[in-house]
Amino acid sequence: MVTRLALLVCSLASILTLQAQPAETPATYTARRATLDQRGMLVLGSWAAATIGVSGARYFATEGKEKYFHQMNVGWGVVNLALAGTSFLAARRPPTETSRPELVKAQLRTENLYLLNAGLDVAYVATGFYLKERAKSRSSATRHDQLRGYGESLLLQGGFLLAFDGVLYVAHHRHGQHHLYPLLSRLQVGPGYAALVLPIR
Repeated sequence: MVTRLALLVCSLASILTLQAQPAETPATYTARRATLDQRGMLVLGSWAAATIGVSGARYFATEGKEKYFHQMNVGWGVVNLALAGTSFLAARRPPTETSRPELVKAQLRTENLYLLNAGLDVAYVATGFYLKERAKSRSSATRHDQLRGYGESLLLQGGFLLAFDGVLYVAHHRHGQHHLYPLLSRLQVGPGYAALVLPIR
């Protein structure tokens, strides 16, 4: 489980490579923000599809806590796939933000959303530990296996989502720092020059 999470975190880090080129206009900034969202939803959708495929097959080939582990994974996969699909389509729509204040609001709204999600992910992981601990006190073997399997699934899915939301928060935060906030500044400084910029709206 730890190896899977490590590989997924490494692949998520590739999202951050979007920051290579500076944005010069609000339209360019908005397009790149949408690209970040689309890449993130592709990662989430791929994880969800892989979860459904692997755990869907393993559910019929396992017994005990593993069966419940894969059962819970399939449920998570269906929900994540639906969220990824709708969010991906939403990111493809033409942007509605046109003014600089609207761009800032959208930027902060996106960052806050991923922070909120990260808080929920921590709760999922904590619940996973709780279920595993509670399983120890169950006298019924079936109930023990169920709680343990569900707990391990919550640890895996919550751990992935925590890494996912954390990486996307950092990606969007850096994108705003490097591309949006310079658009709002009246003074731009670069190698060998300083320029006073007067926004026209």
